[in-house]
Amino acid sequence: MTKTTRTTLILTALALTAPALGAASAQTGTTGQRQMTPEMQARMKAMQPVNDLAQTVRLLPDLEQNKATALTKAQAKLLLPILTTIQKAGSVQPNDARKYLTQIEDKILTAKQLTALDSLMLKAEQDREARRTQAQRSGQTQGQRVPGLPGGLGTVMGGQGGRTAGQTGQGQGAQGQGGQPGQFNPFKQGRMADQLGAYIKVLQKK
Repeated sequence: MTKTTRTTLILTALALTAPALGAASAQTGTTGQRQMTPEMQARMKAMQPVNDLAQTVRLLPDLEQNKATALTKAQAKLLLPILTTIQKAGSVQPNDARKYLTQIEDKILTAKQLTALDSLMLKAEQDREARRTQAQRSGQTQGQRVPGLPGGLGTVMGGQGGRTAGQTGQGQGAQGQGGQPGQFNPFKQGRMADQLGAYIKVLQKK
């Protein structure tokens, strides 16, 4: 399965969930949600390769839960140099993130592993949308902190609880720190750093 086909499938699946999610948002009175400025949109677009890479790397350990999709010793040997480079980098350039992601998807993972990864990504996005909807509803009626939301969303007032699709748990750090392209490494600290370090140790033992 080519990357283009996989991307189309993901976007199609997400598009099918959009009407229901949009209706839920409308019911929670989120018309006052702050709109992104063109500058913010441009920054998000520039950071997208880093966010995409972060999401993929974050979900790779889940492939180990199934023997049919777990990485082989040979695959681990190819993947480790990429992950250790990312781990040590002071920042991840969007062009480098795009290169790493291409290597992982086109030269390391099998079609079966990519399909499993796509399923994990879709489930993660659906879970995030469900939490956003819950946050919006809770914030509209109570204006209180919503536990369990990634990145410690804090107090949800009115319709401020949403994040755009593609800003995953690892991408939130970039936005939360005012991340500029090439000035941020989502794997450098926090939970993402811990998860990456643990996964590297798993691959090293293969």
